[in-house]
Amino acid sequence: MRSIYTTLVIALLAFLLGLAVFWGFTQTGKTITEQNATVLLEQIRKVSKLVTVEGDVSEVFNSSNTREVTIYLPLPSRFSFKKEALVQVKGTVLVGFNLEQLVVDIDEETNTLRLSNLPDPEILAIDHEATFKDLEESWFNSLTAEDYSAMNAQAREALRKKILDSPLMEAARLEGNGLVETMIILARGLGYSVELEGVPVEEEPKG
Repeated sequence: MRSIYTTLVIALLAFLLGLAVFWGFTQTGKTITEQNATVLLEQIRKVSKLVTVEGDVSEVFNSSNTREVTIYLPLPSRFSFKKEALVQVKGTVLVGFNLEQLVVDIDEETNTLRLSNLPDPEILAIDHEATFKDLEESWFNSLTAEDYSAMNAQAREALRKKILDSPLMEAARLEGNGLVETMIILARGLGYSVELEGVPVEEEPKG
C-alpha cells in the first residue's frame, strides 16, 4: 500500500515538475520576443535621428522701396524717395526627414516589421546670416528696424527657395533610402521579416 502511495506522489511531483519546465520555456520565449521587439524599436529611433543632409547655401538679392511724397509749396509737386539695400545671405541648412508620421508596427506573433507612411524629404533647419550692403535712404524714406527685420525674413525665404531647387533634396532622399535599408537589416538581424507599405520585402539572394 505504501509502495502505491509513494509511486503516486512521485508521479504527481514529476507531472508538476514537467508543468513548471514547460511554463518556464514558454515564458522565456515570450520574454525574448518582447526583448527583441524593444531592441528593434530602440535601434530604429536611434537611426532615424541620423537622417540629415547638411549644406552651405548663399544668395544675393536687392531689396528696395519707393515712397511718393506730395509737396504743396509753392505748387503741388510729387517726389519719389527710394530706399534700398543689397542683401547677401549665407546659411547652413539641414535637409532630411521628419519621422513623426512614420508608422512602425511590430507583429510579435508573425515576427514581422511593418513600415508605412514614409515621409518625403524636407528642410529641417536653416541657420542663416544676412549682410546689408550699398544702403541708400533719404530723409523722407529711411531704413527702419522693421525694414531690417523684413529683409532678414526675405533672406531666409530666398535661401529656402534655393534649397528646394538644389541637389540637397535628392541627396536627402537617397539618405532616406539608406535609412530604410538599415531598418530592414536591423529587423532581419533579430529574425523579423519586413513589409514596406504593405508589400513584403524579399531578401536578396546571397552570392
